[in-house]
Amino acid sequence: MEHINPFDSGAQAYEDWFAENPQLFQAELAAVRQLLPQAGQGVEIGVGTGLFAAALGIPCGLEPSLDMARLARQKGIEVIQGYAEDMPLPDQSYDFALMVTVDCFLQDVAAAFRQVCRILKPQGRFIIAFLDKGTPLGQIYDQHKDEDVNYRFATFHTAAEIEAYLTQAGFAMGRKIQTVFSFDAKEQPVRDGHGEGLFAVAEAYKL
Repeated sequence: MEHINPFDSGAQAYEDWFAENPQLFQAELAAVRQLLPQAGQGVEIGVGTGLFAAALGIPCGLEPSLDMARLARQKGIEVIQGYAEDMPLPDQSYDFALMVTVDCFLQDVAAAFRQVCRILKPQGRFIIAFLDKGTPLGQIYDQHKDEDVNYRFATFHTAAEIEAYLTQAGFAMGRKIQTVFSFDAKEQPVRDGHGEGLFAVAEAYKL
């Protein structure tokens, strides 16, 4: 299976976007932080440049992009090279796993979610953040993705599609929250539920 990773040459541009949009980054961090376990051993799947892991205190992550991994290591993150669909991680080795806007780049979402379930301990928690295609801003992203070098190859999902993948992989659903209701450079609220905010976060428990 050929993996297309748009961030192999765009790692710095990814970092720059968050630096230029601090209000949106803070809103996304706040949403993830609400659902992220405060204790236990965690891993970020698709750790990228380590922005979220470093801010949230997650010490290690999985990442296929060499450029991304280099920037993450500079932030003190232990990076394991690999793809989500075939993780080089042992069974039942983590209390929780985080995945932030990675689903849209996966070649096989179902396989990746099964892998997350495999590496989690019993009752382990999977916190997944995604760009909800079913929202007004999600529709805009999807319609204009060909204009963006990073999202050109993305396949965005709705909240219902993500929930279906999670259930099929062996998870039970927990809380759902959302943020980023506009692209305005201003503070964004974090609200319960899905369907309005572009940045959606779901909590799932390994059965």
